[in-house]
Amino acid sequence: MDKASIIGDAVSYLQKLQTQVKKLKVEITRLESSLKGETAGQQDIVENPKKSQSGESEYLCSKKIVQMDVLKVEDKEFYVRLVCEKGKGVAVLLFRALESLPSFDVLSSNFTTVFERSVLTFSVNVGECGEEMNLSTLKLWLTGALLNQRFEFKIL
Repeated sequence: MDKASIIGDAVSYLQKLQTQVKKLKVEITRLESSLKGETAGQQDIVENPKKSQSGESEYLCSKKIVQMDVLKVEDKEFYVRLVCEKGKGVAVLLFRALESLPSFDVLSSNFTTVFERSVLTFSVNVGECGEEMNLSTLKLWLTGALLNQRFEFKIL
């Protein structure tokens, strides 16, 4: 092995360690907040919504999309059903993903939980976005928005 490959391997190893450190910090924060009790965490969120480390760290955990159905209702109106694994912060991240999409007007939405799954259904009207919107294009836009919110796609 030459020096460049050794350094490359070392950098790769350090990046993996940094990822593990971040995951452990999130886990420590979650455990500490559970020891303090739910009321203390809720009070901190009310008093300092932007500084709430325990709330933000929950959103850093990856969430998994299990199913995505998209149906065309009218020319520019679509019905979408997203099924994901149940977890803290899932609803917030799903709605953040929706809000991040330009030219999308959400007409109605419904969020429910069924067993260990969370289900978001919504109707959306797509405005002018620079390209023709069809089912596959809408799925690509939704997938990108969900990936930006750190969702993963799980194939059953």
